[in-house]
Amino acid sequence: MSGYEDAAKIVAADAARGKPLQQFIIALVSRDPDAPRAARIGEKKRKEYLDRSRDRIKALAEKKGNALAWYLLSIENSDMKMLKMAAEGENIQAMNAWGTIQLTKTFSDPSLSTNDIDKIMRRSFAFFKKAAEKKDPNGFYNMGMCYMNGYGVARDAEMAYDSFSFAADAGHPEAMNNLGGFFRDGIVVEKNLATAAKFFKRSADLGNSYGELNYGLALKRGEGVEKNDKEAAKYFLLSAKKKNPDAMNALALAYLLGEGVEKNERLAVTWFRRAASAGCAAAMDNLAGCIVKGAGGIQKDPEEATLWQVRARAARGDANASAWLIQNGHSLK
Repeated sequence: MSGYEDAAKIVAADAARGKPLQQFIIALVSRDPDAPRAARIGEKKRKEYLDRSRDRIKALAEKKGNALAWYLLSIENSDMKMLKMAAEGENIQAMNAWGTIQLTKTFSDPSLSTNDIDKIMRRSFAFFKKAAEKKDPNGFYNMGMCYMNGYGVARDAEMAYDSFSFAADAGHPEAMNNLGGFFRDGIVVEKNLATAAKFFKRSADLGNSYGELNYGLALKRGEGVEKNDKEAAKYFLLSAKKKNPDAMNALALAYLLGEGVEKNERLAVTWFRRAASAGCAAAMDNLAGCIVKGAGGIQKDPEEATLWQVRARAARGDANASAWLIQNGHSLK
């Protein structure tokens, strides 16, 4: 039984005894598709729990300044002001959530100046650092991403590695996958494909789509593990079903070439289209090649093939290709 399941059983039992905080938590968690069995309650019980506990949670937040209460209210109401108050009150989950939301904003808001972006990134990093100081795995993972990419702090591969190591030791699947990349590429540590494969496998076993993709690639290439196209295709499929564009492309190639699966050009084209529509530049090029050849019995269409080739260039950062697509009324993917 996982720690999440164990915790859910305890909280659910306390909720059944009438404890308001636990009732509110169970009511919020119950709609999560991945909620443990103990946390699953019907809509009638959910409403009952919320109605019974909401005033108590509001009082904790407004009168006591309780950061957990603000965080729970922010979830129920999808309220960013409440989330910010919870983060400023140093609730661990809120610090990670608020920091991530603000960091994401710097990539999507064209109105922000360079100075604004720098300030937001530094504040986000500060939230992650505070969460990490409380030994939170997500805080360490987020801090590692900042060190790796230079978000709000100077790039530092060694600090990124150390941050991911702590998170991975605590069972963080994304951190495990990232550590696999360090050992695969020889960043900070000596290159070791066998160790990389072990980290990818651990991440994959926890259901991380990039862990599944990278372990599949290790199997396909025979990097750190014995080459096995059939097993590789299984991992590509697991990741592709989670809508990982690169995994969709890898799976499509397996079907196109008949590597690890029975050759099926029609299925290959289907997966190339899905990956291309999700923004995978390699899949756009592969789809264009299939359209030129009429692979899988699809109609040959040189114009559509050219369109996908232009989209592939745009996806790789070619500003002229992006401009041409927009000017001619075409979508970027």
